[in-house]
Amino acid sequence: MTLIALTIEKMKLTPSFPGDQIAFIEEFESGKNTYVDDGSIRSSTVGSKVYDLKRRIVRIEQKNTPKLPKIGDIIVGYVDMLFGSMISVRILYINDLRSISGFSAISSTKGISFSGGQGGWSRERGDRRSRITFRVGDIIRGRVVSLLNSNIHITIAEKDFGVVYTLCYNCGGNTVRVNNAVKCVECGTYEERKMTSDYGKETFSTIHNGKTLNGGK
Repeated sequence: MTLIALTIEKMKLTPSFPGDQIAFIEEFESGKNTYVDDGSIRSSTVGSKVYDLKRRIVRIEQKNTPKLPKIGDIIVGYVDMLFGSMISVRILYINDLRSISGFSAISSTKGISFSGGQGGWSRERGDRRSRITFRVGDIIRGRVVSLLNSNIHITIAEKDFGVVYTLCYNCGGNTVRVNNAVKCVECGTYEERKMTSDYGKETFSTIHNGKTLNGGK
């Protein structure tokens, strides 16, 4: 198999988003659900890339493609990556429906307050200020606010958004809410979080059973 063929096989494994570059006009002609932009062939929809090597045409096939969240949709997922003042959330549910797309969303954690909104630092303890913590594995609820540059952006700043539930990072035990923090019922570890208004294991169980996503509403 040639290097070009290997590259194409690798590209076919990942879904395309609107605006994604999928080929160059020197290599293929633009087919269904694609368009040409400054010498590049780009996707005009969400779908799977199909390369016709005999006819040298590339197209996007929408059949059985994963559902892409829309602006305003409520998602639930788990934190799979932390980087600076941003978190990456692997999406598990979109508006009450289980998602197997494998999509991830990103959210800023900068300036988020315990009570919701962009409140800067949460509080002061003398001269020391406390920063809200997020950890890999936290179950997050958020609202989609942008699909800019094919990235799913969510907000967790409002009171119904944030950490729905998490296990203790120290021992893996269950946690309960204590004011603006989570406390492990096993080892007593105490850590501040930006939690949803309905934080708790019961809420996560309800989500998992497909009954509700949006703050118990």
